[in-house]
Amino acid sequence: MGERADDPAQSDEGDEASPAQAAASASGSESGPPTESSAAPGADGQPEGAGQEQAAEDEGAEVVDMVDLSLRDQIAALEARLRTVSAAYRQQQDEIASTKERLARQAAVKEELRRGEVVGTLFDPVENLRRATDSVRKTAGTDAVAGLDIVLHQFFEAFKKLGLEEVPGKGSRFDPNLHEAISAIPVADPALDGVVIEVFDTGYRIGSRLLKPSRVVIGQLQEGLGEA
Repeated sequence: MGERADDPAQSDEGDEASPAQAAASASGSESGPPTESSAAPGADGQPEGAGQEQAAEDEGAEVVDMVDLSLRDQIAALEARLRTVSAAYRQQQDEIASTKERLARQAAVKEELRRGEVVGTLFDPVENLRRATDSVRKTAGTDAVAGLDIVLHQFFEAFKKLGLEEVPGKGSRFDPNLHEAISAIPVADPALDGVVIEVFDTGYRIGSRLLKPSRVVIGQLQEGLGEA
């Protein structure tokens, strides 16, 4: 009676932990307290993920630079092509304008030659009529040739519309291509030397074609003329 003696078996069982508890305790001691996860540092002391992001950014920048360079090259090529096309267009326009001017000059020359042929064909008969009229006027008087004078005037007016013009006459410088000197008279004024003093017969031309030279009297300088 009285106090119960402690059971040695029970005391041992209470002190010893079960196998499951021992394993859990060991596992907890090895893993240690929970910590925040972090990436392993790289060779430069930065996290490995940061290095990859930097490499990606560098690669992207290189791609952008390559694209910009390609665009600049394309723009430069297009500008060069545009300049070439513009230069070719201006040259073509200049050639067209030059061709038009040349054709216009050729047409003007042909027209002048055509008018010259027409007037030249009729000019000699009209001149013969004029000479005959002048001859009759000297013998029969003005009234006898009044009608012929009107016809002659009409002919010359028509010729003028086709481009007929008189050769420069009195006061002009003698030109052997336009004038026929029938005589020369002495002059004291040096300014009159080689100048047409009088027109004996009017000359005519159409454009550059001379139909009839002008028969003239020219001045010839004579030193000492007119001195007392």
